[in-house]
Amino acid sequence: MKKVLFILLPLCLLLSCQHKKSLIVIEGDIAGASNDKITLALITNDGPEPLDSMRMKNGHFCFELKANDKNARERAATPMMYQISLSPFNTLTTIAKGGDHILIQANAESLVNHYQVSGSEEAVLMGQLDSALHTFVQPADSLYRLYSDDIYNDSLGEAIEQQYLQMVNHHKQYLKQFIQQHPDKMASFVAFFQSYNRRQFFNTQEDRNLLRQITHNLKKTYPENPYIQNMQYRLETMDLMEKERNSQNDTD
Repeated sequence: MKKVLFILLPLCLLLSCQHKKSLIVIEGDIAGASNDKITLALITNDGPEPLDSMRMKNGHFCFELKANDKNARERAATPMMYQISLSPFNTLTTIAKGGDHILIQANAESLVNHYQVSGSEEAVLMGQLDSALHTFVQPADSLYRLYSDDIYNDSLGEAIEQQYLQMVNHHKQYLKQFIQQHPDKMASFVAFFQSYNRRQFFNTQEDRNLLRQITHNLKKTYPENPYIQNMQYRLETMDLMEKERNSQNDTD
């Protein structure tokens, strides 16, 4: 009887693991949220696509994404960005793929500030990016308030601008190092497009070679990823347009 049990146990564990790989779980606890509504959306190339919503129980939520159709299976096969929201202005984005069980601890006052995440390397890396951006934003916001309080003081404005540009350059160097350390991670793709007040730290044109390298690395690992496919098309279009401009200039 014991021998039969020892044979059945690994089989049950195998079946359980196969089942777990067929879905994504994004679970967490949000302090101060009580029974508020929380929404889960998939970030597509066209923007957020709502997937599910629920009422939390004492700040706890659990979303399960089952790969029960072709689109869901394709989505689970590659790292995708998922956004959880308490409101349109209070959101947090993580990365997950099939088999991941993401665990998040955050605060309802601001989901993205000081949250803790575990469950996959990509999700942890996203947490590091958000933490680094928060470290940048705090003094940047202070500089903006200082400038707003004395907007007609030209010398102060120049000093603030110089300090701000130094901070921007420092954070950009951090992002470059992050990308170099994680060349084949989707989080590096996100790092390239990180922004503050609608200003991106990298320029798609000026930093195109870096973007090209990120896209090339990820395409080898995730050739069917829609973000990477879209970016590959955009890069090819930019290259073609530049070639046409150069050809036109040579003609002129």
